[in-house]
Amino acid sequence: MKSIKEYVSRVSRRRLADDLWELVNMPSPTCGERRAALRFAEMLRECGAEVEVDENFSQSPNVIGRLRGTRPGRTLQLAGHIDHIDVPHPPPTRDEKIISGRGAADMKNGLAGILEITRLLHDRNDFAGELLVTVFGRHEAPRGDFRGLKSLLDRGVKGDAAIVFEGPDNAVVVTAIGMAIWNITLRRQGRACHEMAGSEKGWDLMRAMRDVLALLEVKNTALLKTAENYPLLPPESVFVGQSHYGDFYNRVPASAALQGTRRWHPGRTFEEIQAEFAAWLGEVKLPRGITLKIDWIEVGDAYEIDESEPIVQSMLWAWRNVADLKLSVCGHSSINDTCRLVAHGKVPAVLCAFDTETAHADYEFVRLDRMERACQVALAASIDYLSSEQ
Repeated sequence: MKSIKEYVSRVSRRRLADDLWELVNMPSPTCGERRAALRFAEMLRECGAEVEVDENFSQSPNVIGRLRGTRPGRTLQLAGHIDHIDVPHPPPTRDEKIISGRGAADMKNGLAGILEITRLLHDRNDFAGELLVTVFGRHEAPRGDFRGLKSLLDRGVKGDAAIVFEGPDNAVVVTAIGMAIWNITLRRQGRACHEMAGSEKGWDLMRAMRDVLALLEVKNTALLKTAENYPLLPPESVFVGQSHYGDFYNRVPASAALQGTRRWHPGRTFEEIQAEFAAWLGEVKLPRGITLKIDWIEVGDAYEIDESEPIVQSMLWAWRNVADLKLSVCGHSSINDTCRLVAHGKVPAVLCAFDTETAHADYEFVRLDRMERACQVALAASIDYLSSEQ
């Protein structure tokens, strides 16, 4: 253990900062990541990895890196997305303590960590198995469809276990809630018109919208009892984030729209959630002439892995021995790529964020000391996992 602790002290805050600075100055909005992905591939190759660029999605190529050990063993996958939300942000800034810019905290900080871990394991040149790096785009909802990572998993490009560089930077997550975005459209017969030409039509549409909202509130209240099923997770929920009725003060609209989320626990499929939601809405008695349509965007499935998984134990060990934090396993409420690795790829995966507290914020930044600590923990967990007997 002493040798691993001494080795992780080689993590360089300056190198992490330099790599993050280069990445954060290269915009990579969802479905437009090509330039940044190709540069990351070059940076990964410079760290000693064998690199393949998967051009299955021309504007969102996947980057696959392999660092082979000196003897047979497990394959550890380091995974992260290179895209960021397409929301304006002030130009990147840098000082001795922080780096800011769109994508800095979600998750180019983690990509810089992947480069440093690869670099140091290459220099170490004494580990079993293989380090597999997978970096992909098309992640951020609602435009992202996660096809980058899914295509890699379908090809069998995956590890025996994985670390995803998102989520909390002081926890070991073994279960997470699933989430999908639902869209409800209510329509009446005819076109939009002036209120004097058909105000009664508008009231029918408004009543239908009101009744749907009331039903969803009742269903959300009933879901509170699911809290007892998974103590590490919040209860299941249905949430309304947007409601739209009308577009002008004296026009009767032809349609109304609602949008929100449905979150659920492990052990249930997205298809089951869709069927249940449709049955709920079937309880609403729509006024004559009003129709209802539901559309979905699947964001991420619920999952859980066993606490005894070697990658979980390696992460707990690393936090305890490198960061002096005696952590217990926990659950997580946000959607990230662990859900796809576990549910779709059948790969036990854990999170190790590099300071993501300001992800998606108006001002996104990373504290370099937190980034350095997380990189030391992830490196120690990687070495411990690869060194352990199968």
